[in-house]
Amino acid sequence: MSALLTSLTLAALAAPSSTPASPAGVTWTLGTIQPAGRGAITPGAALARPTLRLDGSGASLKLTGNTGCSPLSAQAALKGSALVVRGVQAGGSERCTDAALSLREDYLRLLNATTRYDLSADALILSGGAGRLTFTRTGGAMTQTPTDSLDGTWQMRVTPGPAGSERGQALLRFTFSGAKVTVAGLAGCNTVTGSGAVVGQQVVFGGVASTRRFCPGTAGVAENRLLGLLRAPLTIERQGATLVLRGQSGQLTLTRAPVPATPGSVLPDPAATYTLTRLNGQPAPQTLRPVTLSFKDGRLGGSDGCNSVGGAYAIRAGRVELGGGLMGTKMACPDQPTLDFQSFFEQRPTLSVQGGTLILKTAEDTWEFQAR
Repeated sequence: MSALLTSLTLAALAAPSSTPASPAGVTWTLGTIQPAGRGAITPGAALARPTLRLDGSGASLKLTGNTGCSPLSAQAALKGSALVVRGVQAGGSERCTDAALSLREDYLRLLNATTRYDLSADALILSGGAGRLTFTRTGGAMTQTPTDSLDGTWQMRVTPGPAGSERGQALLRFTFSGAKVTVAGLAGCNTVTGSGAVVGQQVVFGGVASTRRFCPGTAGVAENRLLGLLRAPLTIERQGATLVLRGQSGQLTLTRAPVPATPGSVLPDPAATYTLTRLNGQPAPQTLRPVTLSFKDGRLGGSDGCNSVGGAYAIRAGRVELGGGLMGTKMACPDQPTLDFQSFFEQRPTLSVQGGTLILKTAEDTWEFQAR
């Protein structure tokens, strides 16, 4: 640390002041940003709000959070109403849109220049020569550290709305591996996928992509709420056997996903690729690519005759159940027949294996595959 920074730090910590309540132990979400000489700016509704959290006490505080599009970490020192932030690390900005990048740069500049904090009820103000940041409280202390026992796959069982819990078609699977987290599944009408990280006591997705299928009425409203939640920081809370991801506009309640059945003589061979040979008793239609299926490590994959598809699955009581929607490539296939995998598997087809033949049946369709 340079002599200049050391002297500034000591001066800030030595400034006489009253001793307000500590902002530590709480997750704070940015409400407004006000560069010096300008009015307060509220980030647009389409932007993920930056967050921060202070843990520890005195001169040994750890700061974690995010910039809205990248993780954030730093060290901080607190004495009285003086607060000095140093060693800010904000990761890369390659996933930031232009608008998010502008907010990120202003946020980091003001955070680095912080010398004082003011705490009032559920509001936290950080100020310094570059301007001020105003935050609102969004979460309290965790019952466990975020990564304790989170590894594995969790599934969402309720899609929340502002007026209460809404039960819909959404089914998402969140997979944690240390600090890494991915999400995939069905958000209502569209399938989604995304990757992110556990940052402090929050989950921050660097980007969430979705298909663009039209979703009318209340289903579309619920889906938009869900996508809005996923695109903003989510505070992690453990509540017994459930995991709650809490955002500003609602929460997602997760439970451990069932483990797929262990392959055996009546289950698909995980080493095989199955190719469609008959459809409803007739020879399989001619498609641009062979229609195929594979079942490996809890993932169903293959080709619908044109595009590659895949998603998590489990076999329960002889039926194939998706652990979310199927994701697929988006290659255009004009005048080429394809099979609607999504609609077919949403009907939970029965599965049977007879030698090298795999048969999937719904009330209306029978698909027969041969192991290759």
